[in-house]
Amino acid sequence: MTSYGQHPDENSHLLASRRPSLAFLDTPIGSFKGPNSLHNFASSFTRAQSFAATKIDNDIHKKRSFFTGGEDDGEAIDDETFDPELMIPSIRGERLSTVIHDLQNKNQLFMNDEVDNEVFYHDDIMSALYETRSRQSADHATVPPSAIPTLRKRPYGASFSSIRSAISTATSASHVTLKKIEDSEGNVVTVLAGQSTAPQTIFNSVNVLIGVGLLALPVGIMKAGWILGIPILVLCGLTTYWTACLLSKAMDTDYTIMTYADLGYAAYGSTAKLIISLLFSVDLLGAGVSLIVLFSDSLYALLGDDQIWTRTTFKLISFLVLTPFTFVPLPILSIISLFGILSTISITILVMICGFLKPTSPGSLLQIMPTNLWPQSIPDFLLAIGILMAPFGGHAIFPNLKSDMRHPYKFNKTLRYTYFITLITDCSMGVLGFLMFGNKCSNEITNTLLLTPGYPVWCYPLISGLICIIPLAKTPLNAKPIISTLDVLLGVNNITTSSFRKGLNSIGKFFIRVGVNAVFVILAILFPEFDKIIGMLGASICFIICIILPCTFYLKLCGGNIKGFEKFIVWAAIIISTILAFAATYAVILF
Repeated sequence: MTSYGQHPDENSHLLASRRPSLAFLDTPIGSFKGPNSLHNFASSFTRAQSFAATKIDNDIHKKRSFFTGGEDDGEAIDDETFDPELMIPSIRGERLSTVIHDLQNKNQLFMNDEVDNEVFYHDDIMSALYETRSRQSADHATVPPSAIPTLRKRPYGASFSSIRSAISTATSASHVTLKKIEDSEGNVVTVLAGQSTAPQTIFNSVNVLIGVGLLALPVGIMKAGWILGIPILVLCGLTTYWTACLLSKAMDTDYTIMTYADLGYAAYGSTAKLIISLLFSVDLLGAGVSLIVLFSDSLYALLGDDQIWTRTTFKLISFLVLTPFTFVPLPILSIISLFGILSTISITILVMICGFLKPTSPGSLLQIMPTNLWPQSIPDFLLAIGILMAPFGGHAIFPNLKSDMRHPYKFNKTLRYTYFITLITDCSMGVLGFLMFGNKCSNEITNTLLLTPGYPVWCYPLISGLICIIPLAKTPLNAKPIISTLDVLLGVNNITTSSFRKGLNSIGKFFIRVGVNAVFVILAILFPEFDKIIGMLGASICFIICIILPCTFYLKLCGGNIKGFEKFIVWAAIIISTILAFAATYAVILF
């Protein structure tokens, strides 16, 4: 039996003996073989985008994020393919036990009746999934009882995250490994083993954290002043790093916990899952609005004339440009999203280059603008807290990233590298922008730069183009979880054999996707200030998701192992964060 707490090499001899071709797993990063090959990096990145695209849990009553069963949840087991030891759902909802039976018949992958860290190849599994799918009825998956493999049965309804079990849609690593893990009650369940390495997890984590929030950091430091701004930014980073480690410790209390929603349910039941789903929805909504504002502001700064080409006009154009991307399959969106982080990092470097290319202020690093040491007012300081907190909102995906690791015990180490890279990037953007524009900082730094004359001609279209890539890359992924939730609530994703019903479902899906983007645009028109949107997300959502809830989960799930002083620190973090969240949200709304 394999669990998170075990050393990763414990069962390595099993893999080596059954698949000698896996001996290349220790090859260097960047090679075309091994776990850190370019192909596996791409697969890991795709899985990470899948986590982000479905982070809203549609069923708050489930103990885990996808399938559960058994008497523990009050559910009757009436599915012929139900297998308590092999409850991993496939991408289309089939039990993996059914798929394994198909593979056993086709490729003779099993030498006995038990599953024990066996290796399957992606093409074989996907082929079996489609064959299994053809045997399903219109409403639910059923197969003959003979299709269930003979395994030891336990009276336990195991579960698994929908994304991990989906074998990362159609873009996966070349092999999939099964392992057995044990939950907090001693029940054993077979799940998919993680595939991502530490470097891949660092890359995925940095991609989660480095977003458009850093473009507002110069405004945040300006409003807080040098004396308070930089320490608060660093403190936000260190505090969220600490709470991410607390999430990791809380996950280790039950190795079947795979997602943030799973942690919520394990700690406080279905009510917590409902609150988390609502918070994630608001967060995604705010992120979508901020991307629309970013898109329109950059084009307005380059092409606007306050007559025909207004900011509202560009927001309407963004609706026409971005809506078709919500119909693009997730694997393709994952590839497109890679350009988002590349554009964000490129913008940070380009802002610095522009600062050295311009000899005079404003907008120059050779002749810096006057800056302030202290905040100008208390409302400015409170607004700055939300802005400086916003770039560190990645905790919603961290549990998924840990569960996807080949060696989950290395997750805390990857967090150190992740936050080091993120803090360096965020501090660089905040400091450079504030030095270049001083008190002239407003909204996003790139908008201020585009409105400032004196840079080489090529800078303006290049920066504007890079800015426009970010919404193209990220808006569809932000819309995906909301769209998926609405699909479920409105029943447009139900499997049916009726042509009429299929037509209605297609029409419903079309209007949901168009409607979600329309809501983004409408809210962007009503709330046009980028820095205040980022400040609101940081003040209200990030404090709750990234500090308050992780601390409460840790106290609930690990309370018996927490010493007095540590418990005091955790409670202090909860109380201080709650006060700051209310105060900062109040400042954003009223000032």
